[in-house]
Amino acid sequence: MPARQLLILRHAKSSWDDPKLADFDRPLAPRGQKTAPLIGRELSRRGWLPDLALVSPALRARDTWRLVAQELPKHVSADFAEELYEAE
Repeated sequence: MPARQLLILRHAKSSWDDPKLADFDRPLAPRGQKTAPLIGRELSRRGWLPDLALVSPALRARDTWRLVAQELPKHVSADFAEELYEAE
């Protein structure tokens, strides 16, 4: 069996444009929308393709994963786990 690897990916750049918005609901900034697909392409280039993605349900994390996953050569199941939001 090949060695298992753990890949930890932080969300792309988020927007702070609306100070009234709850942290959970902050979207990606334009820069984050531009760079998230680049991360997916780089993961593909390196052959770092996950079997499963554990993703925070926060909007910026979900959107980051969606943009990353679109660049992967295979479908990767995602589990949006409440426990990951504000995990320490």
